[in-house]
Amino acid sequence: MAQNDVVRVRGSLLAEHVGRWLLALKPRRRMTLSEWSLKNARLEDGTRYRPFPFQVDMMDAFTEPGVRQITAKKSSRIGYSQIVKNYIAYCADQSPSRVLVYQPTVDDAEDFAKDDVSKLILWPAVRRLFSTKTRNSSNTIRSKRFPGGWIKIKGANSPKEFRRITADKVILEEPDGYPPTAGVEGDQVELAFKRCLTSDDPLKAAGSTPTIKGFSKIDALFEQGTQEYRYVPCPHCSEMQILVFGDGTGAGIRYEPKEAPTRAWYVCVNGCVIEEEHKAEMDERGEWRAHAPQNWPHRSFHIWAAYSQFAGAAWVEIAKEFVRAKKDPNKLRVFVNQVLAETYEVKGEAPAWRQLYDRREDYQGVPDGGLVLAAGLDVQKSPGRIELFVWAWGQDLQCWLVDHIVIPGNPYDAAVWDEASRVIQGAWRHPSGVDMRLSKVGADTGFATTQVEAWAKRHPGLVIPVKGATTIGAPSFAWSSVREANAKGGRRKRGLQLGMVGGHVLTLELYGKLSLQPPTDEEAAGGAGFPAGYVHLSKAATEEVCKQLVGDQWVEARGEWKQVHATEALDGWKYARACIVAMGVERWTAARWADLRRALAVPVKVEPPQARATGAPAPAAEQEPAKREERRQPGGGWLAGRGGGWGRR
Repeated sequence: MAQNDVVRVRGSLLAEHVGRWLLALKPRRRMTLSEWSLKNARLEDGTRYRPFPFQVDMMDAFTEPGVRQITAKKSSRIGYSQIVKNYIAYCADQSPSRVLVYQPTVDDAEDFAKDDVSKLILWPAVRRLFSTKTRNSSNTIRSKRFPGGWIKIKGANSPKEFRRITADKVILEEPDGYPPTAGVEGDQVELAFKRCLTSDDPLKAAGSTPTIKGFSKIDALFEQGTQEYRYVPCPHCSEMQILVFGDGTGAGIRYEPKEAPTRAWYVCVNGCVIEEEHKAEMDERGEWRAHAPQNWPHRSFHIWAAYSQFAGAAWVEIAKEFVRAKKDPNKLRVFVNQVLAETYEVKGEAPAWRQLYDRREDYQGVPDGGLVLAAGLDVQKSPGRIELFVWAWGQDLQCWLVDHIVIPGNPYDAAVWDEASRVIQGAWRHPSGVDMRLSKVGADTGFATTQVEAWAKRHPGLVIPVKGATTIGAPSFAWSSVREANAKGGRRKRGLQLGMVGGHVLTLELYGKLSLQPPTDEEAAGGAGFPAGYVHLSKAATEEVCKQLVGDQWVEARGEWKQVHATEALDGWKYARACIVAMGVERWTAARWADLRRALAVPVKVEPPQARATGAPAPAAEQEPAKREERRQPGGGWLAGRGGGWGRR
């Protein structure tokens, strides 16, 4: 080859290499989160992710230049958790940084790490970036490193989770489920967001379903942001509007039939009837509009289930949920929070105690409708005593105060607990003549804790040691972890567990049910009965008991309950109700209730022949009276032999 040809070839190769170098050095356009997710994100089953239109702008806010904070006040079933997972993987692939995620508790953090993060690091786009070793310094359950950054998952219930750590991106998952404070160190939102103050490229994000008005962390954050709502066009008149649930008079979801919806549609602000089939088209043409644009660069979004195209969020499903919840204040709160993504406004007005006293009923012992006995035990130090409130419960969760027993004495005296044991092993007479025993007793551990826990061990299966939950949004009942240590000082796999009682939720439930009205004389004459969940008080309920039942008052400005009177009776009802939840009574079948009635020899209301399916046999409870002298109650209690008289034996 001639010398000139060699020079020419070498020059061409050099130019080609220089071109590649320059191309490599050219700044790469960073993909938006929605672009990256469409190409790389995976769902739980491994299939490709396809976002709904309303999710796109929410995702892209995470990668929008200049945005420094994001808030999502959301319902369930809108896919926000998937957006968070997409962003975590995006940071590893496109924008290496230190990502810190806070879950409500350390246990939640471990679950998120095992169930979600462990799967997303296996997505093809990011798998190469993470260590495949199961355990090393860069790869633990709650800490995953990748080139240029890491992911750490923390629990907001522990003060140490906020110390000695600095991040670039801080993501708060369900902050309305956080405990009130992280120990003595204050509000977790403030503590968490301070973790990225020194970052050159910080981002703070929070997403949660809201809880109580005036107490919700996510609601307060939403108000600080741009307050963006999703506007969608009516497919008929093109009017842009926010979807609302409505009250049945203007815009909103309508449904039929009223008590068991099988069809639902939407009525727009101009009266157009919109069928479910138009939802996807409306979202495709929708847009986010800020009601407080001056608060940028903090973008805040509100989104609720009516926009979602998941099957479980169909308008008819939302209507069914509302019908199931509307008569129960506790269930209605869940609907408002979890479906509408709105805060629930607690009225806080307990029924006047005098009203409760005046409507007392003339019954003794266990009434006809009482089929299960559960009690709440409250321990008091001044003067020293134990108070036991025995409640009977029926199939529709009507309840009757059956007995109130006071055992005087120092709760640290063993003799007091011996007497308590004798009392809870007693029997209460049903009108059929059957003696009923307690199925469960919820015993408060707030005072004389060691004595209560030791006493509970003496009655396994009958006594549940209980404690008030620390969070305002805690469920009615949940088991704690095992509290006992093994011989080496570690936690035993089996041992004493506490029942964590959601006092806020149960107080709301009781006050709502105390507000239910009995049937009028005219209604009763027409065959109307008491409403489901009605709380009955016998003439044995004193003025003091009635006052104690409504001894707490909700203070809206402070977001907490204020005790305005002694609350022993209120606490006793809550502990008994928590036992009913722990027993799973609300999930019992009609057949199980029929078995209880048969055991008590309680007649079952016979349906008219035309109401039964052709050839269907009569219920078992109608066919055969109780024969055995002693029968086991569901939940652990006993039905003793028959006898005469009323009251406790």
